[in-house]
Amino acid sequence: MKNKAFTLVELIAVVAILGLIALVVYPAVGSVIKNAREQTYKDQVDVIIKAAKEWSVKNAIKLSDDGTIYSLSVNDLIEEGYITNDEIKDPRDSSKNLDGNVEIKYNSETKSYDYNYNDEPNKDENITMNISEAILKNSKKKAF
Repeated sequence: MKNKAFTLVELIAVVAILGLIALVVYPAVGSVIKNAREQTYKDQVDVIIKAAKEWSVKNAIKLSDDGTIYSLSVNDLIEEGYITNDEIKDPRDSSKNLDGNVEIKYNSETKSYDYNYNDEPNKDENITMNISEAILKNSKKKAF
């Protein structure tokens, strides 16, 4: 009579082989997932910067070319309809949105504005100001 069942040794060998495969594959899959999240983050930052560029085209009068760094918050872009909450989910932590600022500074060499997204808004209070402060400052300059 032939026994068609697996022996305990065969089962243990199969489980051990599957465990080794999992040990090899898991770090590679984790790396792919991390890279995908970072790329998604970069894509979302590009969307935010594009929205800030659209904002600055429509609000060019509010910007000056004196080297002041203006800080435009993501929340302002949402409120004014340039982006939606769905476009700025943080892929690194899906429970929150990206809520930093776009720093806008005139570059006299290229004669254009540079846009940089900052995850930590207002970390250097001496060089950044929000848009309402910038408008007030520019209006005082033009009044005299």
